[in-house]
Amino acid sequence: MSVALELKLGNEGKTFSLAEGVQVTVVREWYNKLLDRIELDLYMDHITTGTPSRAQVRDFVAKLYGVSPELVVVKRILGEYGRGASKAHVHVYRDAAKMKLVEPRYLLKRLGIEA
Repeated sequence: MSVALELKLGNEGKTFSLAEGVQVTVVREWYNKLLDRIELDLYMDHITTGTPSRAQVRDFVAKLYGVSPELVVVKRILGEYGRGASKAHVHVYRDAAKMKLVEPRYLLKRLGIEA
């Protein structure tokens, strides 16, 4: 049973706590019908800590959207020099087959997923 991803939207503009001293704001979220995925732009404020890892962001997004962490791909995390803030771009898929078809192999390998 898979729930439609577009029904999980609704976090745009909201701020959440990722960890101690790390606040995450969902800047933009949209459903890509063609690729059957949610695409997210996140802004992370972490002035007192280091940049969150891909694994932390992946687990956070999986919990936020109620999917398995294996269906979340953190495309990039860009730190803003000297600010203690970062921007991230993330994809959330409905099923692994579509993800393996669309995402680059090196990225799947980095996440520990067999392509």
